[in-house]
Amino acid sequence: MKKYILVFTILLIILSGCNRNAAEMITDGKVIINKEDSTVTFKGMLTDRNLDVDTPFQARFFLQGGTIRNALGKDLIYTDKELKSDSDLKKSEEYEVETTIELKQPDKIDELIKAIKDKDEKVVTIEVINDNGRLDDKVIHKVEEK
Repeated sequence: MKKYILVFTILLIILSGCNRNAAEMITDGKVIINKEDSTVTFKGMLTDRNLDVDTPFQARFFLQGGTIRNALGKDLIYTDKELKSDSDLKKSEEYEVETTIELKQPDKIDELIKAIKDKDEKVVTIEVINDNGRLDDKVIHKVEEK
């Protein structure tokens, strides 16, 4: 019996360490491409419902793949504001974060849209971070064209 309890305990410890996204803060995200202005806006919706009181956090967008990195000239884009979870956790808040970047290669817009929408690729990932590291992340495949 002790053997089964020990195995179960070890398994429980291993599985709890694997759930890096326990915060579940990202509720939505999308990329808005404005062809006329040659800009890309990264937008995310976050919630603080699973955080401790007054926990600071910030969103950033991690860009993977040559297409998007070359088109924007960056691989990591931070939103401007640092946020803090509500001091009254009974009322979880929603936060909208966004940032707009000018395209360095406007001729690559169609290629960029195709890469982001491809469900097999991880081109744009929204990440929620603070001083303790990454709290949550989610790959974005939703693209809106203007």
